[in-house]
Amino acid sequence: MWILLKPEDFFPSLSGAPEVDNLLDTDFYKLSMLDFILAHPEYAGLNVRWSMKIRTPEIQTASVISREILESQFEMTQNAITGLSESELSYLRGMERAPGVRMFREETLHFLKDFKLPDFEIWEKDWNYTLDFTGPWESSMMWEIIALKTINALYISQYIKRAKLSDVDFTWIMNQITWRLFDDIELFKQAPQATFSEFGTRRAMSSVYQRDVNRILADRLPGQYAGTSNVLIAKEMWGANPRGTNAHELRMIPTALHDSPQAIITEMYEVDKKWQQHFPELALLLPDAYGTSFYLQNAPDEIIKMHTGMRFDSKDPMQAIPEYIDWLLAHGQDPMTKIWIPSDGLSAKKVVEISNAFHDKLWKLSFWVGTNLTNNSKGTFPWTEPFWPFWSFSVVVKPMSVQRPDGSWQSTVKLSDNPNKAMWSPERVEHFKKIFGTAGMQALSVSV
Repeated sequence: MWILLKPEDFFPSLSGAPEVDNLLDTDFYKLSMLDFILAHPEYAGLNVRWSMKIRTPEIQTASVISREILESQFEMTQNAITGLSESELSYLRGMERAPGVRMFREETLHFLKDFKLPDFEIWEKDWNYTLDFTGPWESSMMWEIIALKTINALYISQYIKRAKLSDVDFTWIMNQITWRLFDDIELFKQAPQATFSEFGTRRAMSSVYQRDVNRILADRLPGQYAGTSNVLIAKEMWGANPRGTNAHELRMIPTALHDSPQAIITEMYEVDKKWQQHFPELALLLPDAYGTSFYLQNAPDEIIKMHTGMRFDSKDPMQAIPEYIDWLLAHGQDPMTKIWIPSDGLSAKKVVEISNAFHDKLWKLSFWVGTNLTNNSKGTFPWTEPFWPFWSFSVVVKPMSVQRPDGSWQSTVKLSDNPNKAMWSPERVEHFKKIFGTAGMQALSVSV
């Protein structure tokens, strides 16, 4: 017997509810970075402006999502998120980063208890929306994952509604997406040594579907699936720790306070030293904000000795892993003791390829797989005029500028190992390129 699926069962917005209504429906690294920021008065309170950037040229969000719907969703999310309940705070309080060592400071939990999202702004240009969020770093940062999940869910759900797709059409779409997941599971099984975590919150098709993906992975790949970055899903499924460390904003925001080359370089390394001291168990390097090759070649001894591994984000792991191995050996470090986490745009096929190439050399190799698990929708429905492609797309929300102590605003910068991901102000980008160079960088297509 066939059961027809209904879009409203997957997308709360189609029933007049917010797509995101819980502060824990976010990635773990938002909470770990929050704990770090609040512990450092030189960072807490910095005013930061965040902005959304759509990197897929075929996508025109304003042709699918009405401004009224978008505003309504963010307003409902603001009203729904009024901090954390006692049970949610108890869950966070029980997290440990080492036996007997709590993950979060009590001051952080107190901050979250009555948390409110700051205001937002919506701009429209060339049939696309730009979302802006401004406020103290520790508050404005929480919009990033929520806004991304909302815009992705609205793009799919409003496409379905405005194109008047039937329940039969929707069932056909969801069956294709789900069978892709099961095909990926069979691929993962070809490399039984490969472990991975689901890391697709920011571009998930919906919170409902993301939960289903994690349940299926846990059931079908119990020896390979290592968990999720989503705090709420981790709490609901196991009450265990979600996965994650920190993100590029940790370098982008403090370095925007400086102009001189040496001050910018020093700040980049200083923030990582502080992170290692605050979370020694989570001391993975994320060196590609201004170029991995520069970062490794100039890294201070303290960072080299204290770090526990590396997350590979924008450089092809088939190149980045050998570079990191050579660097470790040159500094008397044992590659077998380090954690290795490729994480950018991974598919099951890519995971198998990387794992088969390196698993016998690296005992602690694991993977973070995102959009290709939680929104593998590309090409599942024909292009429908006057709308645009029915699929996931590359979209980010990043810190765009920071207010300095003198009241002026300065653009942040992310260079990345992939020049196609460089952002924001062209003048500041060029300034940072002169400082850090372009060694080891390679332009690659951006799919997620």
